[in-house]
Amino acid sequence: MRECECLHEPIEGYAGIANLLLIVVLLPLISFVGVVLNFFNIFIFCEQKNTAAKYLTALSCSDVGVCMAGIFVICSDSLRAHSFVIDQVFVFLLPKIIPLGLFFQMLSVYITVLAAFDCFYSVYCGTKCEPKRSTWAPRVLALVVITVAAYNIVQFGDLQAIECLHPDNYTLFELCPTEMRISETYVIVYKGYLYALSMAFLPFVLLTFLTVSIIVMLRQKNGGMDKTEKEDCEDDGGNNPVVLLLVVLLFLCCNLTSLLVNVFEMLKFKMAFEAEALLIDIGNFLVVINATANFFVYMGSSEEFRASFYEKIRKLYRPKSTRLPLLHDHRIRLFNRNPVASSI
Repeated sequence: MRECECLHEPIEGYAGIANLLLIVVLLPLISFVGVVLNFFNIFIFCEQKNTAAKYLTALSCSDVGVCMAGIFVICSDSLRAHSFVIDQVFVFLLPKIIPLGLFFQMLSVYITVLAAFDCFYSVYCGTKCEPKRSTWAPRVLALVVITVAAYNIVQFGDLQAIECLHPDNYTLFELCPTEMRISETYVIVYKGYLYALSMAFLPFVLLTFLTVSIIVMLRQKNGGMDKTEKEDCEDDGGNNPVVLLLVVLLFLCCNLTSLLVNVFEMLKFKMAFEAEALLIDIGNFLVVINATANFFVYMGSSEEFRASFYEKIRKLYRPKSTRLPLLHDHRIRLFNRNPVASSI
């Protein structure tokens, strides 16, 4: 039996302290909050009938996946160094769920691009294009999901669990990269150039172009749009120019560190182990922050979203006394069920 070569040991020094604080302590809390907030996003946007809400619903769904990956991929991987049981469980799970986390991360980026393009198109042609936008939205979303899945499916072959002999003379399973993952061509082309193109350069260029174009078109119209058209573009959560600009800034800030780590790996730039570990932890932490922060973007920029959110909070904390008469009115419940359902 081969000796263990990929043991997951605790990180020492300042990088270890940062890992405990950012990844083991803070990240699960932020991920949980992100899941809850994104479910609020989903419930609110599902009730809206406009086209933009379809994109924002899909974006919130993918952000739920990113936040879940924060717990079951990023945090659990760090916990492996501190618990033998967790290590032996996740050594089999991580090769399957890491590609899922990367899938949701990329999906969030490109749904954001689609939402930006939808707003651009709505400003360009006005309300007359709403039927066409509504028809094409599910189709382009499905195409993006399929394309992103196809791009990330190869990463299911990155890692593998291997049985090995520990230096203390007992057997265990360890998580090791496959031959494909350590291939120079794979690292340079797929993990380097393609990642930089698909996760940084291309989304940044598209979002910047769309945002600037929307602002220019709105200024040129100078009030020429009717009130309905303005509300469709400016109050659809993530579709007004301010929101798009915030999305661009969030994307750049939260993905720059991860991009740098991959570029350094591609260029074989040697860093101190602790510095590299710290950069990886910061990058992972910011990815989850990005998935959580969209809720606050919507709250700060959309009156419709704020009103819907406050209404749902009021319903959650509505005094029970306002519902008891309906619940105990057996005649209404038996013979007139629809009004009861809408009232409750």
